[in-house]
Amino acid sequence: MVLNAEWIYWGSFLLLPVLAVLLSAAMGGHWLKRVLALIFTVPVALLVYARFVEPQRLIRVATDVEICGQGLPGTIKAAVLSDVHQGIFRNAVSVPRLVKTINRSNPDIVLIAGDFTYDLPPEKFEKTFAAFKHLKAPVYGVLGNHDNIHGPEYREKLIDALEKSGVIMLAPGEDVFRKNGKFIRIVGIRDMDSFLGKTETLGDYPAPGGMPSIVLSHSPEVIGRSETGHYDLMVTGHTHGGQVWIPKLTCELTTACRTWRYGLAETPTGKLFVTSGTGMTALPIRFNMQPRIDILRVQINRCEAQPFSDVMRVFPHDQGSQN
Repeated sequence: MVLNAEWIYWGSFLLLPVLAVLLSAAMGGHWLKRVLALIFTVPVALLVYARFVEPQRLIRVATDVEICGQGLPGTIKAAVLSDVHQGIFRNAVSVPRLVKTINRSNPDIVLIAGDFTYDLPPEKFEKTFAAFKHLKAPVYGVLGNHDNIHGPEYREKLIDALEKSGVIMLAPGEDVFRKNGKFIRIVGIRDMDSFLGKTETLGDYPAPGGMPSIVLSHSPEVIGRSETGHYDLMVTGHTHGGQVWIPKLTCELTTACRTWRYGLAETPTGKLFVTSGTGMTALPIRFNMQPRIDILRVQINRCEAQPFSDVMRVFPHDQGSQN
């Protein structure tokens, strides 16, 4: 898989001379030759954009979320980041750039929902993620499936490097964030696909308490597990928003829409927010799904959480309106 991905990444540079040849052919010669050149120019130009332009068009998107809880009413601003996939595809947004963009939003906390790596050699962990120490807010993280597929030694070295960079790793675990009389409980859950062995379960997590809580997990599909319980807000990644977002077609050809592709949703488990992340896997391209950092304005109110027994589980086929 690594070798194939490397070939795809370096081979994609051939798109540039191919586009140049097509543009040259489209501007001269026989009319049929020009027409054929134009026909092929359009898809090649789109591929060039998806490979060289959109993966670097980092954006910030703000979303308001209301939850119920104790403490003083008010808002906690959370920057949400996921699927940075540092490794094979060198056109992924770099960690220093992510840090600068997050700091400009001045969040209270930063939540990283896993998949830090994409076959990144362990000897590069500390250097690659060192910039996280420059984040001005407390940082909480969990691992994703790509962080786990190379086994316990790889995983432990990654956790060690991230913790040296100031990331509070919850795998699983919990912490309480407090600021100006407002407080919120952060609970981390293991990745359900690659971390867990056949005999393991999603148990051994702190039970929901009285204070408002956010559960941080990599895959949104964890909401389908009974062990997860109910939380005020679950924050996940994993889907990449489809990575190449073509309405209808992306949902048919990928698993991105199996639970919830991107954005905020109500589920029987609680409120769910899925971020589309910043990196790439399989193909070094993004199209119609720019790398993004989501800014959640979490409004904590003195109210009682509404039961979700009458809310339909979110397993839509197509979520084109979410982008």
